[in-house]
Amino acid sequence: MTAEQSESPVAAFWRFDTDDERRIVRDVLYRRFPRLTSVLVDCFTAVSTYDIAHPGNPDGDNDVVIETLTLFGDVNGNLGRVSAGRLNDTLAEGAARSLGHATDLGHVREAIQLVSAKSATIDWEALVWVEATDFDGSVIPEEIRPLSAPFWTLQTTRERTTVNTVLARRFPQTSAVLSSCLEEADTQDIVYPDQSPEYTEVVREVLTLLSDVYADLSRVTPVRLENVLYEALARCFGEAPEEHRVPHAVNLIAEHVNFRSS
Repeated sequence: MTAEQSESPVAAFWRFDTDDERRIVRDVLYRRFPRLTSVLVDCFTAVSTYDIAHPGNPDGDNDVVIETLTLFGDVNGNLGRVSAGRLNDTLAEGAARSLGHATDLGHVREAIQLVSAKSATIDWEALVWVEATDFDGSVIPEEIRPLSAPFWTLQTTRERTTVNTVLARRFPQTSAVLSSCLEEADTQDIVYPDQSPEYTEVVREVLTLLSDVYADLSRVTPVRLENVLYEALARCFGEAPEEHRVPHAVNLIAEHVNFRSS
């Protein structure tokens, strides 16, 4: 069993070696999801007398927000697609992951109520593409938009290097398996010919989409992984992949991990 497969139920998804890494990832996510970030920060600040994030750490709420934004990666921060039950569970999970243990549910519940009230006043669907920006910071034109809004919009080499480094260090086995199998399934080398690794962007999206299980491939079913791969590829390349390629990649991944049966 690897370190990736032996997580505490409330371990943090994000682990940073330096304050600079934390700042860069935080800034990227805050820029990508400004409205949701604002809602979360305002609501956690409103209950900051309880200091639910990190007692004595004035920046502790940032860690909670980063974890929470990532857990909402499958809906790209669109709370209009999130049920009340999931909203409650995710906010509690984000706080718990940041702390390393379950938080006082009474304090978290107050933050959840504030988030729910603010969320109800926002047209989240209208924000999906407004907040998904191209690499130069402009809104992605409709004619070249991916099938799904990407979670990651990295604008500089430093941002890309930092995020990739943190994720690869945090999830080395998963990153290596995904990259290898996706490249092997792409027998015609059609994505970025003669470039290796080709699938860094896709791996980044997959790790995020599987953040609820700490990117542990043994904790997902083949059906879920196939859906996640389709979504990640659509986000990155703007069109559906050839039908046979994703199941082929799943089969290759199965040679490295034992999937959940159900």
